[in-house]
Amino acid sequence: MTSFVPQLRTTFLVLCLATPGTAQGAGQQIGQMVSSDLNGDQRVERFTLLDTGENTVDLRIENTGGGVIYAEDIAWVGSIGQQPELSLAPNGSVKLISMNEAIGRNRWHMTLTIAYRKGAYRVAGFTYDWYDTLDLNDYGLCDLNLLNGRGVVENGGSRKNVRTDQPAIPVTQWNDDIPIPKACGLLD
Repeated sequence: MTSFVPQLRTTFLVLCLATPGTAQGAGQQIGQMVSSDLNGDQRVERFTLLDTGENTVDLRIENTGGGVIYAEDIAWVGSIGQQPELSLAPNGSVKLISMNEAIGRNRWHMTLTIAYRKGAYRVAGFTYDWYDTLDLNDYGLCDLNLLNGRGVVENGGSRKNVRTDQPAIPVTQWNDDIPIPKACGLLD
């Protein structure tokens, strides 16, 4: 009679070696994965958000033709009504949307538009909109194209064109600690 205990040990060892721990990319998936061929190589990349357990999410990009890319701590995550999500723009760019739709009177959405330029997946656009649930005149929008440095800011119905010097940096360099671009005028 053959013992299966050595086989169990081998299987357990293989599983332990193959299972990610707390290293890069570990975490529970949030929302739906989206797919788009941003780099134009005829292979559709897969974009997934992973909860870090530290009030941020990582963005995992697979099928890039060169390995998996992780953009660590790219966006904030909260509880119900504060979960980030991914979607696709009409042109195929990926949109990462973080938000507060649940807590306090100040509600907001921040959208990072991801495109492939100059050999990297970059934050090519930044959009921030907000509104006050008690003061209906307190609302606005800041929409910036980081590829050409142009944008628009709207505050309580007043709209103006703006310029920004915020570059379209690779997603691996963007994180939740990067402040809202000065061109938005929200921190003045």
